Amino acid sequence: MIIEQVLFYTVKLEELRQFYGDTLGMKVSAINPLEEAFTLWAGSTKMIFKQWNTASEAEKKGIKPFYHFAWMIPTNQFQQAKQWAALRVTLSTDGERDQTYSNNWDSHSLYFEDPAGNIVELIAHHRENNEQERAFSVADILQVCEIGLVSEDVPAAVHELEKAGLSRWGEGSDTFSPVGDRNGLFIVVKKERVWFFSKRKAQIFPLEATIHQVGKLRFKGNDSNFAAYSATEVSI
Repeated sequence: MIIEQVLFYTVKLEELRQFYGDTLGMKVSAINPLEEAFTLWAGSTKMIFKQWNTASEAEKKGIKPFYHFAWMIPTNQFQQAKQWAALRVTLSTDGERDQTYSNNWDSHSLYFEDPAGNIVELIAHHRENNEQERAFSVADILQVCEIGLVSEDVPAAVHELEKAGLSRWGEGSDTFSPVGDRNGLFIVVKKERVWFFSKRKAQIFPLEATIHQVGKLRFKGNDSNFAAYSATEVSI
C-alpha cells in the first residue's frame, strides 16, 4: 500500500511549519491563507496540515487534534537516524528505552512528539531492500508508511477497509489491527488505547489519505466513531 498524500488537522499551524521546516530541515510550503494549510514533503508522500476550526466535544474537553504517523527510513540507517533526531528533538521513552525492536515486523523504531502532540515515528524495516550508503539526512526519509486510525469498533473498521480494497497485515485484535503492508499501513486502534511510547490516549479526529490504486479515503471524526468515504462512499 502506497500512501501518496495525507491530510491532518492542527491548532498549531505556524508552530508545525516552523518545526518541520526549521527544526527538522524538511521541505515545507508557505501557509496558504485561503486554505489555512501548508504542505510538507516526507519522501514520496505529500503531507498537508490544515487549521482546525471545527468545534467538537473533544475540543470542548481541551483535547486538540493529534495523530500518529510513521516515516520509513533506510533499513541500514536506524542508528544514524537516531543520532540525527536526538540532535533536534527529545526522543520519547518507554521506561529506560528510547528505541524498540519488533520481532514480528523485524523493524527498529524511535518516537518523538511535535509541537501539536503528534506522535512521530521513524521506522527501519529490515526486510526491505532500501539501503543507503551515504550519511543519513532528512532527504533519506522515504515515505509515510503508517497512519493511525482510531475507532470505537476496530474489527468493523478493518472490515470496511477490506471492502475498500485493502488487506490486513499480520495478527490483529479488538484493540489493534494493521491494514496494508510494510510500505503503507493504517494502524487501526480502539479509542482510548494508549499510543506506544506515549502517554496519550487515542482520540478520533478527521483525516484524509490518498492511497495508490485505491483513491482518497476521508475519515470524518466525531466523538463516537469515524466514517471513511471514497468514490463509492464506503462508511466505517
